[in-house]
Amino acid sequence: MSDQLHLLTHGIPGVIAGGMLILLLIGITGSVWGIRRGGDGGERILRFTAGVLGLAGLSIAGYVVVTVEIMDQIPQCVGGGGGCAAVEHSSYSRIAGVHVATFGLIGYLLILVATAWRGDNARIAAFSLSLFGFGFSLYLTYLELWEILAICQWCAMSAIAMTMIFVVNTCRLIVFYGTGDEAKDDEVTESRRPPAV
Repeated sequence: MSDQLHLLTHGIPGVIAGGMLILLLIGITGSVWGIRRGGDGGERILRFTAGVLGLAGLSIAGYVVVTVEIMDQIPQCVGGGGGCAAVEHSSYSRIAGVHVATFGLIGYLLILVATAWRGDNARIAAFSLSLFGFGFSLYLTYLELWEILAICQWCAMSAIAMTMIFVVNTCRLIVFYGTGDEAKDDEVTESRRPPAV
């Protein structure tokens, strides 16, 4: 366990830890604000928060995919260190020949699509996708800490982003499931129609 604590305390420099803290604050603040606000405005806050976190995760995964797959380089660790290179060179960086960051990129895109939709089906889809992404991030973090014995800073940032997306989408599902957004949309459409003569 001391090796894992050393990895966490020495493998993540202040800049990345600051970015992780910002993602945590965005997720927690957005969740609390959305729940306290309630109603349609509260869900909008949760959807916006999930969108911001999704774009952050998409940027991180996109950087890794472009660096590894297109530029054929290793993602640069901020502040030096060889954690990103060690993780990249491990056998765990690919699943069936596909880089794990590619799965992250697809996952973040799907979560953003589910976040843009309204209604119970969208809430369930966003929750399910973020639950899967959260579990996958936990698995990858376990591999880094106990199997590879190296921390990729980009993977750690992505794991925090996905964790916060999971928290936000869990709040969205629990608090707003069954609120009938489809009925509200129909009422708004009906109210905008000119009266029949």
